[in-house]
Amino acid sequence: MFPFIRCQEPGCQSFASGSSSFCYHHSPQDVRERIDKEIREKLAAGTSITDTAMVNAEIRGITAGKGLRLSGCTFSFSIFEDCVFSSSSIVSCFFDYCFFHNCIFSDMDIRYSVFAGSSFVFSRISDSTVIHNNFMGIDSIDSDFSGNDFYFSNFSLSRLIDTGMEDANLKRTNFRGCTTRGVSFRYSNPEEAFFRKDDEGAAR
Repeated sequence: MFPFIRCQEPGCQSFASGSSSFCYHHSPQDVRERIDKEIREKLAAGTSITDTAMVNAEIRGITAGKGLRLSGCTFSFSIFEDCVFSSSSIVSCFFDYCFFHNCIFSDMDIRYSVFAGSSFVFSRISDSTVIHNNFMGIDSIDSDFSGNDFYFSNFSLSRLIDTGMEDANLKRTNFRGCTTRGVSFRYSNPEEAFFRKDDEGAAR
């Protein structure tokens, strides 16, 4: 797991990024450029990235190399746009309060990671193992989460609008307090998920 060392910028609660004593956002321009270059090269090459803190970053137009492994990293409050991840794994990582626009995750193994409070717009997670993850309070608009194993994942208090959730394993998946409009659970097993009886659109 990334070192739990706080940024030295007064009042900043983010974690320091790599060898810098500041977080990514407060690091000098040349340090941010170096970190950007290193991360982009590793993503494109499918190299393993571990114990990395890159909070409040902008990652655009990246097609990650197959076999990539992200482990023990935090990308909280970051923007991902036009990115493709496939045949890779994400384990124990933080993507909370991120913005995903036009991103694709396919044939992935995603476990024990946090996407809480993030927004998914025109994005897709498909044909993947996505177990024991936290999607609490996400906004998903015109996105697709079909074909996944969501065993024991948490979507409580989320807003799922025009979002596919078809042919998915929803056993012990938590949708309590969700707003679901235009969501299809066709070929899935919502009867094995957790909904509140009064949730709008539950199990439709």
